Amino acid sequence: ANNARIEPSVGVFVDGVYRSRSASQIGDFPDVQRVEVLRGPQSTLFGKNASAGVVSVVTQKPKFEFGGNVEGSYGNLNAIVAKGVVTGPVSETIALSLAGGFNKRDGYVKNLAIGTRIAERDRWFVRGQILIEPSSDLSVRLIGDYSKIDERCCGVFNVRASGATALLTSPLIGGRINNAANIYADEVYYNYDPTNKVTSWGGSGQIDYDFGAATLTSITAYRKLKSKADFDTDFTSADLARGAGVGQIDLTTFTQELRLAAEVGDRLNLLVGAFYFNEKVKQGTQIGWGAAARP
Repeated sequence: ANNARIEPSVGVFVDGVYRSRSASQIGDFPDVQRVEVLRGPQSTLFGKNASAGVVSVVTQKPKFEFGGNVEGSYGNLNAIVAKGVVTGPVSETIALSLAGGFNKRDGYVKNLAIGTRIAERDRWFVRGQILIEPSSDLSVRLIGDYSKIDERCCGVFNVRASGATALLTSPLIGGRINNAANIYADEVYYNYDPTNKVTSWGGSGQIDYDFGAATLTSITAYRKLKSKADFDTDFTSADLARGAGVGQIDLTTFTQELRLAAEVGDRLNLLVGAFYFNEKVKQGTQIGWGAAARP
């Protein structure tokens, strides 16, 4: 869902940072500590776009002892998935971790018009963390990540013959389209391959200070999402229309959260906070004539 106009009703948070669009959640996590799923309205504590619930992903903090893990798999269509993380100390008060991975697979949809395959996988990510703990009362966690998708994707299939498809495939136009009677053949006829390119990156800083009776937390984050999708707008082998950069999205978000948690006696917990969210969206959409449109 790369539609910039669609805001989710389930808020997704990664290490306390709100991800405002599903396309900004393309990174993988080889170091997940836990996943929290909260059902029902959560706007009191999580703010905007949490009317149906919250999914919160929490990753492992860097550790003050060397360690890590790596995993990989291979499947049909040359599907290769590999990811891993390494962590360790820099000093007695500073620890680092670095995670990364990639996900590749050949396309399984045949574009018979030009002899290529689409619906492939080609994506990778990298993520780094720094943990600074100068004392038992103060903790500073800095996180930066970069994720990218650059794929020939995706296929759209004609599922029912109509007067429109009859016209497109008539000698007058000469286009070809998949057979609606065999929609699971994974065959399309495009005069050029569709593309899907998504880049998501950002950084965040979390500061926790323990006063004894209360804990103050500050989370500051900046994120950037760029998406560009292009596809054969007429979905036939005839060069009638082109979606030149049909989905160009440039989305920038800044968030700042402050919260104070305290325990009063043995039976009362208090939480007070404030959340600031600023988002800027730039979107461009255009459809161009193909070479065969005027004739």
